[in-house]
Amino acid sequence: MPAIQYTTPRTRSSNILSTVANSLANGSESSVVTYDNSGNKDPYAILTLKLGSITPSTGGSVSIRVTINDGTDTSDKIGGEIVQFPLTSGASAKVGIQKANLPPFSLRLSIINNSGVTLAASGNELYVRSWSEETV
Repeated sequence: MPAIQYTTPRTRSSNILSTVANSLANGSESSVVTYDNSGNKDPYAILTLKLGSITPSTGGSVSIRVTINDGTDTSDKIGGEIVQFPLTSGASAKVGIQKANLPPFSLRLSIINNSGVTLAASGNELYVRSWSEETV
């Protein structure tokens, strides 16, 4: 009987966030950045979010909204998968890594800031490392 196992994860992407999260106000959502999964069609990924030094409020978090493009149209920034990154307290740079499910399309990702403070003016990064399954 065949077994299913994970493939070797792909190399981590370059920083796809650019500057869209720089100085993002609390309670705001950024413009979108693109990650194209239409070629790889990997169903899984880890998202690595690195934030410049901030002092978030207790219980603060930052989320990533994953929406898709069907080849013609891009979804408004509603719905989609929300991947939440709870933040540790204290003044420091923050790093969060969370798993996300990826549809086989060109994806649009936006940052939702619920940290309680404005995000840092620099040092904000987002990386994607995807993988799939194979039958052995």
